[in-house]
Amino acid sequence: MSKGRSFSFIWKSLLMVLLIAIGAASLFALSQSSLLAVEEITIDGNHLLTNEEVLAMSAPLLRGQSIILPPFDAAQGELENLPLVEGVEFERDFPNTIRIHIREYRPFVNLAAAGGKYFVLASDSQALMEKTTPEPGLPLLSTKTPCAAAVGARSECDDVMTGLKFLASIPVTFNYQFVEVSVDGGDIRAKTSTGVNVHFGNLNGYDLKFEVLRQLLARASAGGVQITIDVSVPERPVTKDETPPPAATVAEEPVPAAEAAATEAPATDATEAPADTPPATDPATAGGTDPATGQ
Repeated sequence: MSKGRSFSFIWKSLLMVLLIAIGAASLFALSQSSLLAVEEITIDGNHLLTNEEVLAMSAPLLRGQSIILPPFDAAQGELENLPLVEGVEFERDFPNTIRIHIREYRPFVNLAAAGGKYFVLASDSQALMEKTTPEPGLPLLSTKTPCAAAVGARSECDDVMTGLKFLASIPVTFNYQFVEVSVDGGDIRAKTSTGVNVHFGNLNGYDLKFEVLRQLLARASAGGVQITIDVSVPERPVTKDETPPPAATVAEEPVPAAEAAATEAPATDATEAPADTPPATDPATAGGTDPATGQ
């Protein structure tokens, strides 16, 4: 390499370093400038959480900080500690505004938990909130042995996970809603909004089970009867009519023996001729032949 080329390369390198240094200094100066301090925070995507709840966790960390280098990681960690928050994103709106996009968990099911408590769960078993009564519009999931739950924690109960998988695996073409689901050792029973009881069994072969169930439910709806459908063995589905029988007719009280005897016709004496039997005819007076004399 010639001396001229070497000299030119060195100057270009020094110029590059100088420009980087100037840029860094300018960025630092801007980051410390009150002209770019965060003054306003807007929130969207929240439906269950209030703006006040979100601001209480994020505003102390963001407000007054430079919009160039705000502490997004710290604010994200605080917000994702809220049980209802699944994820959060931030957006800068120069010169002084931060936009917070909240992604909330979707309430999926009510859980009848230990201690007579009810919890609203997400589909991944995250407990979103505790309720004194089940949340309207969500199915009720119960287990033979009630499982413990805590807001902000995921369930570790196998039967709860089985019930959630059952509800989550319902085909989009299945036009029936389950209002109750109970699980006992992996065995699933459910009830539709139309009052039909279903014994689903375990989750094995759920595609076939749902197809058989769909067909049988359509017949049950057309028949207008209350039935239980057992598709635990989908190759041999069973239906049972649960329609209560009509009220039994009250039987007549037996008549006492003495009264019965008084109402019966008097017995006929075997020695008496019936009233409509003609009297016996004397052969001698009737002009007939006497068998003894032949006359």
